[in-house]
This record gives sequence, C-alpha cells and structure tokens, in this order.
Amino acid sequence: MKTSILAGLLLWSNFWLQAQSQQELEYAAYLKAGKSLWERCVDQANRQHGGESFEAAMAAYGLLNSTMATEDETTFDDNVDQVVDHLKAIIKEKPEWGEPQAVLSTVYGLKMAYSPMKGIIYGSKSGSLIESAVKLQPESPLVQKLYGSYKLYTPSMFGGDAEEAVKAFTLAVQLYEDLDSSGNWLYLDALVHLALSYRKIQQTDQAISVLEKAISLEPDFNWAKAILASYQKN
Repeated sequence: MKTSILAGLLLWSNFWLQAQSQQELEYAAYLKAGKSLWERCVDQANRQHGGESFEAAMAAYGLLNSTMATEDETTFDDNVDQVVDHLKAIIKEKPEWGEPQAVLSTVYGLKMAYSPMKGIIYGSKSGSLIESAVKLQPESPLVQKLYGSYKLYTPSMFGGDAEEAVKAFTLAVQLYEDLDSSGNWLYLDALVHLALSYRKIQQTDQAISVLEKAISLEPDFNWAKAILASYQKN
C-alpha cells in the first residue's frame, strides 16, 4: 500500500515538474522572442501532453505570436494552418470551452495582420469566435486578454474600441494575479498590452505606471523597457 502511494506521489511530482518546466520554457521564449525556443516549447508540449492537446495548441500559438516581433512571415505560414486545424478539432470536441475559440479568433487576427485583405474572409469569423468565448468563459484571464487584443487591434469601424480593450486587459491582469501568475508569459503580455491600450486613449501616465510594474516584475522584459523609453522621449 505504501509503495503504491509513493509511486502515485512520484508520478504526480514528475507531472508537476514537467508542467513547471513547460511554463518556464515558454516564459523564456516570450522574453527572447526566440523562434528556436518556441519550437522547443511546441516539441515539449507535444511530448508531454500529446499533439492534439490544448497545451500543444497554446505552445504553437506562442510560436505564431512571436513571429510578429521578428516579422517572420515564413515561419507563420509554415505553421498556421496546422494550428487552425488543431484548434478547430478541439472546439468541435468541446464547444462549451471558450479558451480555444478565443485563441482561434486571435490566430485569425494574426492572419489579417500579415495580410489585411484577408479581413474579408476572417474578420467576421474572428469577431464571432471571441464574442462566443467571452460568453462561455468570462472569468478566464486568457479569454479576457485575447478579447482585449481583439478590441485594441481591430479598426473602430469593425468593432475595435481601445477603452473596451483597457477594461478587458485590466480584468485579465486582475484574474492572472488572482491565480498567482508569476512566470506566466501571458500575464506579462497582458500587462504590456494594457499599457498600449492606455496609450491609445492618451492616458500616458497610466501606461507608464503599468510598464514600470511589468519591468519591476521582470527586469529582463526588454520589450516593455523599449516601449517605456519611447514614451519618456515624447
């Protein structure tokens, strides 16, 4: 009996350590905007959770998202269709789950960022998915963060609203903090986008305050440092 309990504890401990190492690897990949690190994240998530898992989809989303910083459209194009198919399969299996819908909405948004003319195809799809995600899981920090991105980056004539983005990112940050999300790249990303949303509505002091908070939490957050420096020059 004791042997069985010990084996169970060791199995759980190993699972917990693997989950932690995946989060740490994704955190490092985000800070460095590193393609090779994100590819390692995808490979590790596939090994630990299976290629059809939401964890694997999130790692692949991280890779797609990172291409925006480096304008690496080739890597984006090489991976995006597989990620879309992966997310669609999860949504089909669990239509009551909002987070995969929010991520797919954002992937469509990335498609449009690279090719604005694709807005004709993906604009309404992206909007419908993110609205559905918010209805299904309004208390998910991931859903609120991605809803904020949708409101921030969508043109106002198609439903974009920077003030709504501020509200969504503020809620996302609060929800991440309630979960003690230190070491979570999505929490840092929510903070920097909250700052960008404040800046868009000309509340620069609030933007600077949020950026300073992000940098205090992660001194190696070079993107936040660069944005803060640009604000201070103006």
